[in-house]
Amino acid sequence: MAAAPDPDEILCSTSGKTNFQRIARLLISGGTSLLREIFDFICPPSHLPTILSNPVTKNQLKGAKLTKPQWHCLCPSPGVYGKSADFDVTLLFRLLRTICSLVPPVTGWDALPACTDASLTADIARIKYYRNSVYGHVNQGMSITDDEFQTLWQEISEPLVRIAGQISPARKTTWQGAIT
Repeated sequence: MAAAPDPDEILCSTSGKTNFQRIARLLISGGTSLLREIFDFICPPSHLPTILSNPVTKNQLKGAKLTKPQWHCLCPSPGVYGKSADFDVTLLFRLLRTICSLVPPVTGWDALPACTDASLTADIARIKYYRNSVYGHVNQGMSITDDEFQTLWQEISEPLVRIAGQISPARKTTWQGAIT
């Protein structure tokens, strides 16, 4: 029988765990916030009920295979529509790629785009890719080496800053300052 893991080892702080937490915060807090901002930029909150009640949009969303909780988030009750502040990152991804008339990156929505593709859709796909690969499929150690951290930080922060720049030059400057 294998020895049980030592709780002190599992729960202790390390440089690698701190790196993981910083990357997770960048992806989850930063990524979700910016995806929500770009969604609101493309689909302004004042227009969202009209967009969601449109039969064409409803058909698009049916094809997006939303879960029951996602549908409930979009339409909490008949005639009542949700707001992006309540949408999680997965629902934001689905909405951006389904109802926002965005052309998918060359590599598609589910693959890491080429490093030379700096389009909005490629940056959205990058955030999804890194969210899934780093955070969604986290290893038990929840640790990232210093070298991995530097690479990931750059590969994630650059698209976030570009997405912010799509909203406004001021948002880009604010995000650049917060990320560095």
